[in-house]
Amino acid sequence: MDVEREKDIEQLRKLARVQERTIAQLLKVIEGQSERLDALEGRQGELQRALDLANHLAKREQAEASAKTRSKDEKPRKKRESFGPTEQPQLPVVERVFELDEADRVCTSCGGALEPWKDEFEPSEMIDVVRAEYRLVKVQRQKYRCGCGGCVETALGPERTVAGGRYSLDFGIDVVVHKYRDHLPLARQVRVLLRSGVVLTSQTLWDQLAALANELEPTYDALLALALREPVIGLDQTSWPRLEKGAKDKKPWQMWCVTTPTISVHAIRSDKGEDTFRSLLAGYSGTVVCDDLSTHTAGARGSPIVLAGCWAHVLRRFRDAAANHPEAELVLGWIGELYAIDDEAEGDHERLAELRRTRSRAVSKRIFTYLGTLEVLQSTSIGEAARYAYGNRKMLERFLDDPRIPLDNNRTERALRGPVVGRRNHFGSKSERGTQVAAIFYSLLETANLVGVNPVEYLREAVLAARAGRVLLPGDLAGV
Repeated sequence: MDVEREKDIEQLRKLARVQERTIAQLLKVIEGQSERLDALEGRQGELQRALDLANHLAKREQAEASAKTRSKDEKPRKKRESFGPTEQPQLPVVERVFELDEADRVCTSCGGALEPWKDEFEPSEMIDVVRAEYRLVKVQRQKYRCGCGGCVETALGPERTVAGGRYSLDFGIDVVVHKYRDHLPLARQVRVLLRSGVVLTSQTLWDQLAALANELEPTYDALLALALREPVIGLDQTSWPRLEKGAKDKKPWQMWCVTTPTISVHAIRSDKGEDTFRSLLAGYSGTVVCDDLSTHTAGARGSPIVLAGCWAHVLRRFRDAAANHPEAELVLGWIGELYAIDDEAEGDHERLAELRRTRSRAVSKRIFTYLGTLEVLQSTSIGEAARYAYGNRKMLERFLDDPRIPLDNNRTERALRGPVVGRRNHFGSKSERGTQVAAIFYSLLETANLVGVNPVEYLREAVLAARAGRVLLPGDLAGV
């Protein structure tokens, strides 16, 4: 039978059932031979792994055969999670009544006058837009004096981005959020503002950003210090282009990112070397989840810092290798078990610690035992994946003894997505001060988003706190 051309569903089902029985018979033969050889030679490892792989591939073949026998109409549809219009709990609700014109208030049957039917309406909902309005406010600060002539007072004025400047604090915060949260370059903001009648330059907008960054720098420093008090942090970095004149021959800056479950701090430095690692994490004593860069290892050497590996990096390498090396599927299945075991704890650290000491440790041992006996060329994709995993075994197994250590560093990689999107839109920074401003706002905005705080509201409160000599972190506003 030509399976690729056969269209008869029943014939394909019959073929699938025959294949399933054949596979089951072969697995029994392999299992019997495995037990026989184990008894004779005492070699339980290799054939058991072959059996595991055969089982895994058999299940995949059965799933693919079952999918081929299903017609398009028989494919299960994804169950809808909700029905009707999406709820909008954060939008203000405004009620508007629409009435007939006088000319239309005539009965089409008798010609009499139509009267309003009390409390009877045809209801519906509509999401509307109120365009942003910019206005030039003529500020008049009232002066007060005493009849004695010895005292004159002036009413406080509105909050501005720069004291005595022309732009309100709310205007400056909008510029910040549009650039570092919505990834809108300053030149593009100038064009958007021009459509609303506001005439200014990108330099003017930059001045607003720089002024607010100066005020919020102590807040940024406090956020980094708070992150470095956590026993476990994530660390990663990505390039940040240099846009200043003559930068073509220079290496790009590096945006470093330090994360905890409720904090995301970005810091742009000239490189990703070991000295930068040491200066950024100066005084830190704990576990850093990161990739296997030699600069990380060198930077942590001689310090109380312990490095933990990222299983997501291992998973990706074996996933890439699986296309040409089916045996990689076996490792992927075991890594999946590690994540499934963690999920069973449902956030309970004591339960997680017990699961990792027992079941996760057994799975990890199985993975590295298999990789240690895998006979492949190191130049192949699976050979490279095995070498990477085996070479980082000590870092990768740190999680077994500490439930606070996550299996991967995905949290930090997610925190870098915003800056990466911004990099594609406004391309980088023209000066070192530009990198500092970007790091400050990316840190505060990403952290506000992480703890569920409105970024506009947070920045306003943080600036007002800074002007009062206080530091207000996003977690303070969220009660975290």
